[in-house]
Amino acid sequence: MTQLELVIPLRATAPGPNGRGLDPALSTWRAAVTASADACLLLAADTRIVAISLEARHILGLARDVDAVMPRFLDAGLRFLDFSAGAHPLVDSELARLAPVQALQTDALERSLMRIDHRGVHRTFDVTASPLHSPPRLDAVGSLAFFTPMGPA
Repeated sequence: MTQLELVIPLRATAPGPNGRGLDPALSTWRAAVTASADACLLLAADTRIVAISLEARHILGLARDVDAVMPRFLDAGLRFLDFSAGAHPLVDSELARLAPVQALQTDALERSLMRIDHRGVHRTFDVTASPLHSPPRLDAVGSLAFFTPMGPA
């Protein structure tokens, strides 16, 4: 029996601004996310941030042009922390388990808690992410993630 494994590089350089290289199936999702009042973001299959709502940009502390620059989710300037008292940075194997990335890897709805350092303040979010498909292709073309802040802002 043959076993296939999907490997998504966690870190690499982005292909460029203005959606260059964006899967056409993500165009409608990109418009919906950009206009959304909810804290959400859209990742391409290679984990580039291709759209982010104003609310998500605000609560995550991301730059205004993040969806134009299209960095990888893990290279967007967020400092991901563990839940220990020392709040240590996550290692690559732990970063792969964050819901937006995991949804691409497992091709299933994923949910996880995410803790970040934003200007010296630790923020925790409940994150739910869903893979997005474009039939007849079987692999996910992206993932859509929603962020709910936990505790005071």
